[in-house]
Amino acid sequence: MNTTAKLGGLGAVMALLLTEVPEQYTLYAAIFIFACSAAAAIIPPPHAGSRWAVAYQLMTTIGLNIGWAENHFKPGQSGVRVPLAEKPAAKQAVTAAGIPVLDRKGRPEIPQE
Repeated sequence: MNTTAKLGGLGAVMALLLTEVPEQYTLYAAIFIFACSAAAAIIPPPHAGSRWAVAYQLMTTIGLNIGWAENHFKPGQSGVRVPLAEKPAAKQAVTAAGIPVLDRKGRPEIPQE
């Protein structure tokens, strides 16, 4: 399933859930969603084996930090920021150090030669 369909479905679910909240409380529900999003942007993610990992993942989901969001929680993975022009050299350096480069699904990439 592509990202657009996932985001559209999630947006529809969130809209549906907000219609189930009594009208006098919708502002508080929206503030809660915003607060979860802001907290996820400020609080660094816990390591993959932490007891807080599930709570953090729930908070990022409520805050709609999914898909391409900068702080989308990926347990056990990190990202190294390099200029796009330097990406091949960075991959080569990481591979030369014996560190596997992971694909989008978290599996080691097969080196292209």
